[in-house]
Amino acid sequence: MKKIILLIWQFPQMILGYIMSRLWKKRLINLNDKEKEYLYGLEELTGFKIYISDYYSHKADKILCFISGFSLGKYICLNALHKLTTLKHEKGHSKQSEYLGLLYLIVIGLPSATGNLLARVSKQVHENYYKLPWEAWADILGGVKRA
Repeated sequence: MKKIILLIWQFPQMILGYIMSRLWKKRLINLNDKEKEYLYGLEELTGFKIYISDYYSHKADKILCFISGFSLGKYICLNALHKLTTLKHEKGHSKQSEYLGLLYLIVIGLPSATGNLLARVSKQVHENYYKLPWEAWADILGGVKRA
């Protein structure tokens, strides 16, 4: 019953997350058995679907090269360069999605995506990006401690 309520509560980001994860899945890195086991363990532990794209094919893609990673509903997509800290941060965004429901895309998603693109285009230090209120909250919810 909880899953159905969450699906309705998070419907826009769940649909968008499903569509985006399908695009991301086409670019999945070839994982060895140990890495696949680790990834499946993370999925089971977190309850999220996690996709990781190969860095080189990710950079070559005309659309996805502008996206470093994202969390939409229960879908988390990252490129291969990201570390566990980024996965935890994205898990924090997923929790924000659960809390805010339909408002998530406007209150968190749009400012987060815009801030990320602006930080990369203007070559600002990425640490400033994580000081933004919605990013700091995602860090707190994901258990990330930044220096």
